[in-house]
Amino acid sequence: METKQQDSEEENPFLNYREDTADEWMRAVYRMYTRQKQREAADAAEGREFCPVEEGASASSRIQCLRIWGVPERILKNLEMLEETKAVKYVREFNLSPREGWCLVLSGGKGTGKSTAAAVWLYENVPPEGAPTYQRRYWWNGTKIARTNGYAKDYEKMIQSKLMVIDDLGVEYQDKNGNFQQRLDELMDERYSNFRKTIITTNLNAEAFKDRYGERVADRMREGFAWGGGFMELADDSMRKIRKVR
Repeated sequence: METKQQDSEEENPFLNYREDTADEWMRAVYRMYTRQKQREAADAAEGREFCPVEEGASASSRIQCLRIWGVPERILKNLEMLEETKAVKYVREFNLSPREGWCLVLSGGKGTGKSTAAAVWLYENVPPEGAPTYQRRYWWNGTKIARTNGYAKDYEKMIQSKLMVIDDLGVEYQDKNGNFQQRLDELMDERYSNFRKTIITTNLNAEAFKDRYGERVADRMREGFAWGGGFMELADDSMRKIRKVR
């Protein structure tokens, strides 16, 4: 019985983001990764240059899906001339981490490619059948979260989404009553408790991040880092400066 179930799973790699568990999602990602490595090894053995075969949704369908998910146009444009940066390497490693490794933080100045890398993560996790038939925002920034009422439907969607990017955390206004801090604390606790994959980009270094958001948030993240992800500080030259020289 177990063998038949495994065979069935291998024959049906497609995911339903409404129903499938995080474990099923990660197994599907790992299968795709394994098939790519097998093709690379076969081509190398026969002296051919490896050429990836696109699986699932087309590039245009993926880009449209990212629009639905809330990725800004300026970030989508960067995907057209994507460079292999440290940030992209980190998100691809994070993609293969077990569900317990739920959080990755990309820290660095403007132009280091952290937001673009977060978009790459979403791009590579578009369902194989293409853009979903339902609309949901997976891309948020600190300012939008600060403006969202803690009892609003959008806030519940942030908590429930299997994937979430919080872009530019650290630039939002912190009210004197600590409402934003309380909202972020609850959001991080819910996502940590249910192993919901989350990428955060920020200009803050690790010490400044902890000072701003507190030990409770930092502790939830550290527990996840033991399984994957991490607080990655990017010190590369600005991608914008590199492109300007060319």
